[in-house]
Amino acid sequence: MNQAGMIVSVIAICACLVLALRNSQVRSMGAGKVLRLAAIWAAIIIGLVLLIQVSGFRIQP
Repeated sequence: MNQAGMIVSVIAICACLVLALRNSQVRSMGAGKVLRLAAIWAAIIIGLVLLIQVSGFRIQP
């Protein structure tokens, strides 16, 4: 992925997180539960990225 694509991906992920955190149900949860859920999602995403990198999966245009 080129640098412009990486920047767009980071901006898109940040926008998704902002939209998710603006939800009133998330705001009514306690801070501990929100941090626990964020840690779980981070572990899932990092695990998938590592799995893809280790397996060498690449999409060729």
